[in-house]
Amino acid sequence: MLFVCTVLHFAVDGVCGAVLADYAVSEEIFSNIVHYFGVYSVIAFGGQWFAGLILDRHKNLILPFLCAAPVFLAGGLVTSAGILFQAVSLAVGNCLFHVAGGVLILESSRNFREPGIFVSSGAAGLGLGLHRLVGAFVFEAVCIFFTAIAIFRLVKFPTESPSPKIPVPERAKPVPVFAGAVLLLVCVVLRGFGGGSPLPEYVMLMPCVFMLGKSAGGILCDYAGFRKTILAVFLMCFAGLQLEGLARIITLAFAFNMTMPLTLRLLHWYFPEYPGLTFGLAAGCLLPGALFGESITIPADVMSVVQFVGLFAAGYVFMRFRRGNILR
Repeated sequence: MLFVCTVLHFAVDGVCGAVLADYAVSEEIFSNIVHYFGVYSVIAFGGQWFAGLILDRHKNLILPFLCAAPVFLAGGLVTSAGILFQAVSLAVGNCLFHVAGGVLILESSRNFREPGIFVSSGAAGLGLGLHRLVGAFVFEAVCIFFTAIAIFRLVKFPTESPSPKIPVPERAKPVPVFAGAVLLLVCVVLRGFGGGSPLPEYVMLMPCVFMLGKSAGGILCDYAGFRKTILAVFLMCFAGLQLEGLARIITLAFAFNMTMPLTLRLLHWYFPEYPGLTFGLAAGCLLPGALFGESITIPADVMSVVQFVGLFAAGYVFMRFRRGNILR
């Protein structure tokens, strides 16, 4: 299921990027482009926590969410309906898929690699779509095909789930756990501002950096442990700050993206009974960066230090107030 959901994430983000890019190149008024991209972002990112909460309360909606996602994405291809309809339709489809796919991945695995790989593919699809290297109809066809595979597997093997390598710990004192979750969400907000730079002249270079960073963060954490991975991210950020130009941007973007599977997995371990809500909150906290990334500047050294302190403190809270030291 990891492979199927990863390809689906690639296709879903690709459809959205391709349609919005086609609109942007034909729109002469820049403020309109900003407006409709904003409408899309608010629904696609901001709506995930609400959709995730619904899914947590009604787990039987995973299949309907997966079925509805390509339908709404197809609605975004109907240019005659107008850009507002397209933007809203794409955003709803994106929101439904991410929550359903995120819940499937979080609940079927217990280590850090899976969420990193699952989320990483979206960067490649979005990059190909935004740069109009692959058309929206191609992405939609891939989305429909792999959605059918996902639905078949869920219907045919409803209890299929990899054996968890790490047990989900029991709940503990709510106030410290809430404080730890807030620390993680602050880290996600910062990643939304510092997780990447568009650099359009390099086309697919940065999306590949984002992909590798997210995957590497999860894989390294599985092999080296949570604390060593946080230290590695901090040292990489420090090294990146000593560089200049493209090397600096690539190093920092790679390091910031390495934190993604750490925050997502730890949030799920804080609230194991709410996988949809925690995935949605993590996505929603990227919204400020998507909306205000160009108007609000946060120094990279400040982001690096706050990321390090926030992740380390959140991990400490988890280990201190949860039973079972699963964060080596």
